[in-house]
Amino acid sequence: MIEGTLPALLTPFTAAGEVDLHALDLHLDWLHERGIRTVSPLGTTGEGPSLSLEERKAVIERVARHRSGMAFVPGTGCTALPETVELSAFALDLGAQAVLVAPPTFFPPTEDGVLRYYATLLAALPDSAAVLLYHIPQNTRIPITDRMLRELPVAGVKDSSSDPEHLLPWVREFGERLDIVDGSDDLVAAHHAAGGRATITLLANVVPEELDGIRAGDDAERRQRRLSALREAVSAVPRHAAVKYVLHLLTGLPASGVRPPLDDLTAAQRVDVQQRLSELEE
Repeated sequence: MIEGTLPALLTPFTAAGEVDLHALDLHLDWLHERGIRTVSPLGTTGEGPSLSLEERKAVIERVARHRSGMAFVPGTGCTALPETVELSAFALDLGAQAVLVAPPTFFPPTEDGVLRYYATLLAALPDSAAVLLYHIPQNTRIPITDRMLRELPVAGVKDSSSDPEHLLPWVREFGERLDIVDGSDDLVAAHHAAGGRATITLLANVVPEELDGIRAGDDAERRQRRLSALREAVSAVPRHAAVKYVLHLLTGLPASGVRPPLDDLTAAQRVDVQQRLSELEE
């Protein structure tokens, strides 16, 4: 069972554009000091699809061997099914609590085709393997359907649709037997109020205490307003780059850019992020 606040872990890069494993260590240290015990690297926030298979393995291994002993739920979905099997098996061999697998992109498959993709993956992994499906149709253009949750022997699903009318019915229908994980910072309070047990979100990278406070019911309404305002602020500019910049501003951790095709912030956008962050802290 997956519970609590899981940062959708950022992937830091050096100035030369290489994965910065040392900066990753520092971010994990910072999160662990603030009570985070499980992270989810290499998803959408972690720019997983922009990393090579070997880079993704290097990140998984670094997280698995981090001095904190933190649990991890890495994104392992690839367009090529053999690579998804290879990366998922690699992560599970290193002790991953579960793997998070988005449906394959590029080809527009049928629902039956996606079911066969996941069924083949599950058959190739140990029976004990926990696989979370990843519903993020705004990126993949392929939804995870109710039928998939009913027919596949999966551990659960992460819903990053940002649609409460989609997420909350899943919590009610499947929440007793599956991990229904919220992937939207805007829905944290609603998700926990409905009985949801876990979140994997962008802003847990920088304000994990806000998400933990909402989960605990500690001034949840005010915390949710602050979280949603911060989400709006970083979404007004290139979002991945903005969250990396906010992390640098709030923690002093090394600054990091993003990998193309994502855009870094312009000088004017950095000023805008600083201004919005200052207003939130007032």
